[in-house]
Amino acid sequence: MFKGKVILFSLLLVFATSLYAGDVDPCQSEFGVSCVGMRVSICPAGDFEPIYDGCDTGGDFLWLIARDGDGNGIQNVPWTDYWLTSCDDPADLLLCSAPFGADLLTDEDGYTEISGRIAGGGCVLTGGVYLSIQGKAVVDMPECLVETCVDVQFISPDRLASYKVDLSDFGAFGDAYNSVLGDPEYDDCVDFTGDQVVNLSDFGFFGEHYEHECF
Repeated sequence: MFKGKVILFSLLLVFATSLYAGDVDPCQSEFGVSCVGMRVSICPAGDFEPIYDGCDTGGDFLWLIARDGDGNGIQNVPWTDYWLTSCDDPADLLLCSAPFGADLLTDEDGYTEISGRIAGGGCVLTGGVYLSIQGKAVVDMPECLVETCVDVQFISPDRLASYKVDLSDFGAFGDAYNSVLGDPEYDDCVDFTGDQVVNLSDFGFFGEHYEHECF
């Protein structure tokens, strides 16, 4: 019985590792965003705003093209083979162990989109984010040394990026409460409605996600 389980596991492993044609070349691959000025609220529990509402159109997404060293699209890259990192400071964006998935496997051109919710915390207001595929950061041609950063903002009730929305985050929210853009205490990272005022509406969003944590 044990031997049969080992054989089954081995077959599953072979199948999983053969879903795509080859290794991703981070220089040949591409990463982009469907709209300018995307802003998304995320939560460690993965239950806040979806990317498809990031520019208030209801059809927004991050897109990627996975290619091999010859520039050919890699088909069937798994949904979960991706990671996002803040370009300014990696500590600004904290993702949970299974933060998001692509909408579909990559097609014959290596293309897919990401439009769902993200499980994580922190705050990214400037610099954008870059994408890693199979653990390799997509980089810009021709030098292939600098990560491809796209213009996306992420904010979270987990303001302090601790894997949980807790009293420390409530303190950070409280410091900015009743402030407006231009006030010294205003914090864009807790303005969940994006109206440049931290008020009761934002507190409602914070309260909905209080004590949510990565799972």
